[in-house]
Amino acid sequence: MLDAKRAIVLALVISVVALTLAMPVRTYFAQHAEFDQLRASNDQLRSEVTDYQQKVNEQGDPAYIEAQARERLQFVRPGETPLVMMFPGDDARRAAQQRAEEYARNPWYGNLWESVANPPNAQ
Repeated sequence: MLDAKRAIVLALVISVVALTLAMPVRTYFAQHAEFDQLRASNDQLRSEVTDYQQKVNEQGDPAYIEAQARERLQFVRPGETPLVMMFPGDDARRAAQQRAEEYARNPWYGNLWESVANPPNAQ
């Protein structure tokens, strides 16, 4: 049987061992969590690198360059007839888009003053 002194000494020894192991165990779990986070970040970066490498490879392809020039810049080959469709109200849509872009570029207090200074019907 254990007497009181042995029980106290045993409790002190167990407490010292627990306190000695607590910090390394906590550090282990913190580093393990950080490692998992870094692994996930690495996987995401690898995915981004793959996407960018694919874009670089696409941009080196002459067929891709030609398709982009035709689509974005509306280039045509010699002998082809370019056709640009203009829809009614296209100018009004562009003007509204330009006003929206100007509104977005203005600081918030300028937009507030503009809305107070000009009644809605005047715009």
